[in-house]
Amino acid sequence: MIEFRNVMKKYDTGTEAVHSANFTIEKGEFAFLVGSSGSRKIYLN
Repeated sequence: MIEFRNVMKKYDTGTEAVHSANFTIEKGEFAFLVGSSGSRKIYLN
């Protein structure tokens, strides 16, 4: 199991992309990160 609690992403400009996200990925499950083109889905800092 992978568990995420109170995940946030805030850019230097002050823009909050994610605020207090919580989710769990159970063994055997698949999870996908989706969003519009150019929304910086790959940018993890």
